Amino acid sequence: MRKSVPLLRKIASENRVVAISVDGEGKNPVIAEKNRLFDENGNEFECQGISGIEHLKNGDLIVSHKDGITCLQKFKPGWNFQCQTGAENLFSDGLNIVFSDALGKCYVIDHQGNLLFMPDNQSTLFISLGPQLAIADESGEVSLWSWSGEKTWQRPARGDIGERITAIGWNNDAIIIAREGHGLVPGEEEAIEVECWRDGKLVERSEPKGRVVAIDGVWLGLDMGGVQYYDKLAAELQHPVKKIIDGGDRALLASWFHIYMINGDEIVWSVEHQGMVEMIAVNDDWSVVMVAGEDQNDWTESEPVIILDANAEAESVALVKNEVDDWAEAPPIEIDAASLYDEKDDAFEALMAEEKVTSKSNAKEMSVLLDALEDQLSALEEDTKPINEDENLDLALHDINLLEDLDSEVEEYIAPVANSGNDITTQSDENGVAMVILDGSETYDPQSRVSSWQWINALGKEVAQSSKVKIKLNKGVHRFELRVKDSEGSWTSDALTVTIE
Repeated sequence: MRKSVPLLRKIASENRVVAISVDGEGKNPVIAEKNRLFDENGNEFECQGISGIEHLKNGDLIVSHKDGITCLQKFKPGWNFQCQTGAENLFSDGLNIVFSDALGKCYVIDHQGNLLFMPDNQSTLFISLGPQLAIADESGEVSLWSWSGEKTWQRPARGDIGERITAIGWNNDAIIIAREGHGLVPGEEEAIEVECWRDGKLVERSEPKGRVVAIDGVWLGLDMGGVQYYDKLAAELQHPVKKIIDGGDRALLASWFHIYMINGDEIVWSVEHQGMVEMIAVNDDWSVVMVAGEDQNDWTESEPVIILDANAEAESVALVKNEVDDWAEAPPIEIDAASLYDEKDDAFEALMAEEKVTSKSNAKEMSVLLDALEDQLSALEEDTKPINEDENLDLALHDINLLEDLDSEVEEYIAPVANSGNDITTQSDENGVAMVILDGSETYDPQSRVSSWQWINALGKEVAQSSKVKIKLNKGVHRFELRVKDSEGSWTSDALTVTIE
């Protein structure tokens, strides 16, 4: 029989929950909706376009949103880190803060809002925090960065046909990478593989039980349902694993409408949520586990966030009276079969009699309407004269011309494509400086949709808000990025390198 643990409480939300977080002691669970975040003590902060929240070790709360990052100190704004392309994917180890923007650029800032560095990756796919910062690109590149900003390792490509990284995660000081090859793979290369790298060396490469979509520690979540512990299938599930939290010899995971606690051999307990579980947040000792999800139904109210104790003793579902499954089952209604099918039911006969009267009335009204419609059709037939072939051809040509005019008025949307120009190499003067023009006027914009320009240097600071700018640079290698926003709110970017010799 399935086992579960009792709920500690439920927290209602007004709108869809986009993020949850709890501090290490479990004293301050915080919930974020799209435009506000709140806690159980009545504290509230409004902010547009929230995408994530994280607690720092000093008690501050970090919020990512459409304008960048905001630090809240007791729900009051402390500092802001502006990012015009928005902050989308937020991570923190309690001290360092990492996020990516709408263009896939990655930023690393400290707990005081200072930019530490920007990795040179082009399109961030996955981020994982451990002894170092691990980043996977959509191109299949995986790199490690020290917290001082040094690129310490880059994974060599596997195979010649191409590959895709499906998940990354840390197991102590080893980085675990799940990948899949594109199409048919040659030689000894497997279509699906998991790699373990330590100190820049490949420690192990193995074939998992299925496509891996989540990694934490030695736990692998599979796309086809199931959890792998080391090389053993610890549990079989019916749906993909959305998230895993490593606890050594145990793990919490989200799959479909359930949150599971598992060990290396079996499912210890599970709790059903009203929505599809998308987020799990835990405190240090797992005595407070926050679970949030959405049932994908626009016609129902937002699902509550539930809080449970992962360390509680598991009991059979029948004994857990306040287990969250109680909202999924309606109490049975007992009724005698004779009462249900009794042909002498007076109420049923009265209802049928009323239905007959209504039916006759509706039939009479319908007959009147049909007679009136027939009269109108007869009148139209008398006024209608036949159309000869020439008139019919003229009408057809008129319709074709009308369609062509309408089609010419509907302009297909063509998105701009940023073009920062070619890399520049030039000589400095006797003072070791040079004047350089950054020119993005070759940006592809056939429909004149560009609404804003932005030149950004390697530190993430804005240099100019125009398509062309003249700047003075010292000797060295400088990197600049052109960001272009169109009238639809979409961004495109391109970069170049300027070398001053």
